[in-house]
Amino acid sequence: MTRTLTFSTLFTLGTLTLSAQRLPELYPQPHKVELGKKIQALSPSQLHLGKVLDTLTLPQIHAQRELFTKARVQLGLRGEASLRAYSSKVPNQEESYYLQFDSKKTILVGADSIGLYYGLQTLRQLLSEERILPSCTITDSPDVALRGVVEGFYGNPYSHRDRIEQFKFYGRTKLNTYIYGPKDDPYHRERWRELYPSEERQRIGQLVSEAHSRGVLFVWAIHPGLDIKWTQADRDAVVRKCEDMYHLGVRSFAVFFDDISADDESAGHQADLMNYLYEHFQKTGMQVSSLILCPTQYNQAWAKGNYLDILGTKMHPKIEIMWTGKTVVTMIDRETMEYVNGRIRRKGYVWLNYPVTDFAVDHLLLGPMKGNATDLTPLLGGFVANPMEYAEASKIAIFSVADYLWNMKAYDADRAWEGVTKELYPQAVEEFRRFAQDNIDPGANGHRFRLPGESRDFVPYISQFKEAYLKTGSVPSTLRLKLSNRFALMGNDALVVMASYHDSPALTEELLPWLQVYYFMSMQGQALLKMQEELEQGNYSSFMKLYDALHEVEVEQSAIRSRDFKGSLNAPYPKPASQVVAPFLSWLKRQLYARYRKAYTYQVDKLPAPLVESGKYYVKVKGTYLTNSSAGVQLITKADTINPQRQVWLIDFDQETGRYVLTNAQDQQVLTSSLKLTKSVDKSRDSFTLHRNESGFFALQNAEEALAYIWGLKDGKLHINYRKTPQPEDYLFELLPTE
Repeated sequence: MTRTLTFSTLFTLGTLTLSAQRLPELYPQPHKVELGKKIQALSPSQLHLGKVLDTLTLPQIHAQRELFTKARVQLGLRGEASLRAYSSKVPNQEESYYLQFDSKKTILVGADSIGLYYGLQTLRQLLSEERILPSCTITDSPDVALRGVVEGFYGNPYSHRDRIEQFKFYGRTKLNTYIYGPKDDPYHRERWRELYPSEERQRIGQLVSEAHSRGVLFVWAIHPGLDIKWTQADRDAVVRKCEDMYHLGVRSFAVFFDDISADDESAGHQADLMNYLYEHFQKTGMQVSSLILCPTQYNQAWAKGNYLDILGTKMHPKIEIMWTGKTVVTMIDRETMEYVNGRIRRKGYVWLNYPVTDFAVDHLLLGPMKGNATDLTPLLGGFVANPMEYAEASKIAIFSVADYLWNMKAYDADRAWEGVTKELYPQAVEEFRRFAQDNIDPGANGHRFRLPGESRDFVPYISQFKEAYLKTGSVPSTLRLKLSNRFALMGNDALVVMASYHDSPALTEELLPWLQVYYFMSMQGQALLKMQEELEQGNYSSFMKLYDALHEVEVEQSAIRSRDFKGSLNAPYPKPASQVVAPFLSWLKRQLYARYRKAYTYQVDKLPAPLVESGKYYVKVKGTYLTNSSAGVQLITKADTINPQRQVWLIDFDQETGRYVLTNAQDQQVLTSSLKLTKSVDKSRDSFTLHRNESGFFALQNAEEALAYIWGLKDGKLHINYRKTPQPEDYLFELLPTE
């Protein structure tokens, strides 16, 4: 029996707080919620229904009629005779619903079966735990019609289990689209003409069924762009592949031409192929709900010539066209959508490259999703996010994407982030949140996509520590203790999250390498602060004992890799807390080791030392001299006896960055990461890492902020090799002291 309590009764009981009278946080944020005056304690039948709804699929709704009746829930679709009185309350939009919740009866009416399913997801949250709730009505509908995820990253594709779990999550968060397009599925891209083997076909068929049972449209994508011939044979190969997927239940298709080269002529060919597919589907009676193109010029920075205009004018208007925004990796603003919509003559279909990290594989993106404009609703044909190769970890961003696309104007990034972090680790919420806040930024990358705000609570401690240390050489003990305690909390957070395995087993497995590195970083922080204290007090023996322990931690940490399994495409060394904490640890090591070397000789050879002492050098490359000439930086075959200073370089080890700065002796201009000279020095970019081989030759590497590329030699001239690990041929440089 449902129990009804009045406000006066509540006041008399004296044990129920005002917070108990509010609705729980609902995700995605509904468009319209109206609270009633009555208050209701949830009945056992309602609580049981809440648990059942947690796993309910679309086909199972009608099978639970008895359970709905026991919980006093009447539900159905708009237009049904028994619910006709409520039909006008349902928004006139696909996937919308109306929910009336009170002590006597709950009414749920969906505009269609998906709307009904989404209404049940809202009801599930109301009934998720024992509580006192006010009566309410909720009128709701999505802002964006097509909302979801594109599995379009490079690297380890999702497993079969990953995808099934993703579909469950999409259903819970009211996402309705999944595009299958993993770059490293050979039958999607490299071997696109070939049909899938029977076992793989069976798995895809199961995925389609699982997706549809959660209200998720399964879009299968093919990428023929690497070697398509624009012949009838290749057109038929694309058709044959799509027809094979159609037999497995796929009803939506996409064709990708991203990450290849294309011009205006290519646009015509691509449009012809898409029209051919569209017309084939129409002629053969295939019930295809959508057809999507990912073009080659898929962002504003790459838009050249008339490519986009040709697609817009030549391609059937019902074919969707994808768009990543102003650049490859960026958040979406109104200006870029108005730009592309005008050129393609339709609403753009956003491919958001977030939280994908295939351009920063050693990082996780676990922070709040911020930066997308909230006035895009009328400009969007669809919107999908490209996730990380870590399916469970991607749920943090995907949850936010779902909240954003359902109700843009009400979207609150921090609220969504707090909601999903609580859902993923209910027993370790604060610990996981602190860890996630230390994994926000992707680090320096070729897309110049950075996310500020990482490790915010560390920033004031570190700033105060560095200021005191650089000014006086010492640090107040109270400040050192505060920073040490924060590092200790960091280590404890890692242990607590690892111990909360049963909250989210699959997620914890994905995070484990990062959590382990995170824990070792906390140990390093505490050890270095103790070393600073011992050095300040002149205890050189204790300092070196602590260094030995620190070195053991460094060795253990350096061995940790992610996804280090047979067949793994990516197995990076994890880099958590890379925006603030990791640079501080490196900085403090340099400061302490340099100060120790100046003051003591005891076991000093154990400490890392700069490869090159600061001083003046000739820099030779294959017998030529690096020279500051009137034409810029050049390699000259002979030593300059008239103006030798232009071939003399002051090489200085910078303690702040831990890299080398090269300044020409002739005019004190600094060598930049782009092989030019400047007096406007930015040491975060215009400094270099040196690598030395056994023969004493050096490789020169740009700073991480300048993408850490290696310098090379081509046709007798210096140039940038687009790699980050030096190869034997990169050890070109001789550094010869001038004195």
